[in-house]
Amino acid sequence: MNRAPILPIIRNISWPLSLLLLVGCAQLTTGGDADSNHYNDPYTQSDFDELLTFGANMAKTPPASRAETCRTLLKRQKNSPETGVQLHLMIGRLLSDTCGDIPKILDGIRSIPPGTMPDSRMQELVAIDTEALQRLQTLSKKISSLERKQKTVQSVLESKDATGTKEATGSKKNETHLLREKLEAIRSMEKHLDESGDVN
Repeated sequence: MNRAPILPIIRNISWPLSLLLLVGCAQLTTGGDADSNHYNDPYTQSDFDELLTFGANMAKTPPASRAETCRTLLKRQKNSPETGVQLHLMIGRLLSDTCGDIPKILDGIRSIPPGTMPDSRMQELVAIDTEALQRLQTLSKKISSLERKQKTVQSVLESKDATGTKEATGSKKNETHLLREKLEAIRSMEKHLDESGDVN
């Protein structure tokens, strides 16, 4: 059997097939990388274990590192407000004031569609953290109110002290004037006695 005519046909077919395989592999690799990058990005994850690990790790880091993490999360929220980022901000705000305003975070959490979190543990975690954030917000308002009252009382006391000092200064001046008058009277009496003694 003569195989010579078959070889050119195989070469002609293998060349386009090789190109198709290369293009297909490249697309698969690119798509796979995009998916793996999305998966490897911890802030896009919204599962219970990831958030628990994130919270535990953040609790162990110093305040400066927490602030840096919060800045990264807030930047990510502006670019792509995904559910995972919102949930990470919720956890982060419990551990650092730099993770944003509590009302905005709570609004973000409330805007998450219910079907996004089918895991009951996740729903419980969100419920606990939401309540904790609301309590923090209430405490923050109370502290601000107390600080305002304290400043008002302090300014009133300072103004009273200033008025009291002026009054005290005025009374001291009066006392000094009276003492001088008495001293002058005593001196004039001494002088008068001296003069009368000289006459005798």
